[in-house]
Amino acid sequence: MKPIRIALLALSLGAASCATVANETFEAPPALGQLESATYLQCMKKANGRLEQGNCINNEKARQWKQLDLLYKSLAAKLNDEQRKELAKTQAAWKTFMGAETAFSVSVYYPQLGSSDLSVSTNEILWIVQRRQQLQQHLDLN
Repeated sequence: MKPIRIALLALSLGAASCATVANETFEAPPALGQLESATYLQCMKKANGRLEQGNCINNEKARQWKQLDLLYKSLAAKLNDEQRKELAKTQAAWKTFMGAETAFSVSVYYPQLGSSDLSVSTNEILWIVQRRQQLQQHLDLN
């Protein structure tokens, strides 16, 4: 039993050290089915109330957007001109979708036009990660 605990501790320490890498370093998106980063999950676990959760969510959303941008640029660099144009079109369409889906989510969660809550922002994180996963699949083919 102790060797398993030691191995799990080593893995968790390794994951924690990986999470401290600079935000400007490209990293692969989380595996399919695991949408949030380990840093985010740890932050949410430590959060004491909605205000701290909001900080975790905002930080994760900003980090995911940066990672999406880095991945987009990496993919675009490997494509020919025609493929880059198509990628730009799909990215613009995806951003339009994100705006519309966020507005729709706010209307569903808050029909009286109240301010959006943590659940809408959490959904945004999931959508960004899903887009990263899509782009990563394209990058893996090139």
